[in-house]
Amino acid sequence: FYQPLHDIPSCLVCQALLHILHMDSAEARSLVERCLPSFPAAGLPPLEASQISDVACRKVAGLWAGFGAIYELRLKTKQGDALAVVAKRVQLPHRCKSIGDQRKKDSYDVEAAFYLEGHAARLLAAGCIVPFPLHVEASRGENVTICMTRLEPKGPRPSDSASAEAFLCWLARLHATYWGHRSVKACSDEDGGRLQRQGCYWHLDTRPEEHRELRGSSGWLRRLGLAARAIDIRLKKDPFQTVCHGDAKGANIMYAMSDAGEIVPQVYDFQYCGRGAATKDLAYFLNVEVLPGATEELRLLKFYYAELSRLLEAVDEPVPSFESLLISFELALCDWRRFSEVGLGGWGDSGANRRVEKVLDELDGGRVLATEAAYEEAMEASYPC
Repeated sequence: FYQPLHDIPSCLVCQALLHILHMDSAEARSLVERCLPSFPAAGLPPLEASQISDVACRKVAGLWAGFGAIYELRLKTKQGDALAVVAKRVQLPHRCKSIGDQRKKDSYDVEAAFYLEGHAARLLAAGCIVPFPLHVEASRGENVTICMTRLEPKGPRPSDSASAEAFLCWLARLHATYWGHRSVKACSDEDGGRLQRQGCYWHLDTRPEEHRELRGSSGWLRRLGLAARAIDIRLKKDPFQTVCHGDAKGANIMYAMSDAGEIVPQVYDFQYCGRGAATKDLAYFLNVEVLPGATEELRLLKFYYAELSRLLEAVDEPVPSFESLLISFELALCDWRRFSEVGLGGWGDSGANRRVEKVLDELDGGRVLATEAAYEEAMEASYPC
């Protein structure tokens, strides 16, 4: 999700933002010192500021549209020990000129809330490895600084199949942690909440320009544009409601090997973490990252379902049927391809578009319906909750 600094168009990096694309050693040391009280809870060695001999700062990446940068802060102690933390510094615009800028601005507020409101700690307790927050400075709608532990890959890179299974286990733990009514509170304005009210960066309500373009297309894309609202409404009523990661792609995941030889996904980037059908994470991850054939996809969905069922049954939560998961997955795939086709040039496995057309055929018999309302009626008839 991060953008290398040399890829940011100069027109987007205005003078008002340039100062956050640089951090001097004094600023770096000040940030590290503010992190020190959290070191023991994060499993880092307890340190006093007087024990630090030096702090070096290295810019790792820039954020989209020149909104800020990611830094590695590497400190050395007088005893010769060295360790590193990560700092994400964001300068939010006072006025947003587009819905895209507003979406990004809101997403950084949400990421700060993910760490400030205890969601990272909650996931760590559930066995989901995420960065541990060391220090967060956030003034809603203004600047954000998040200092966190640095996650690193460890051991040989796992096979594609093994890494997919490991990450699906990670997703099942996330989804079970926030299952059903727990997702409502997590995405409210209450303490312990403040995640996205609608998770996933491609959800329909945040993409009106792409939706208009799709409805102005022809063929199956026009049909998808007219059916998009019906698909969105159906997914909002889906029995698999939870909190989604919202951007579950490989660039936000790294893998480590535990001492017991287990593959451990380590996951970053919680800007679009919020409420939605669990299958939205599944459709996105499988379509852009795994690209499985039909047999392997079914195996992976059964694998995920078994893990989710085990976790929900352990806390006496009813589990929707596997058949309902398959229906939800097809609709979530339609939802993802709706945005990908127009907003991202068809990113992901475009072979899934044939499945989108099958869903549309079920709704309209292969001929475009006159209105979005007609598709909503067809959805209620063909895919009731």
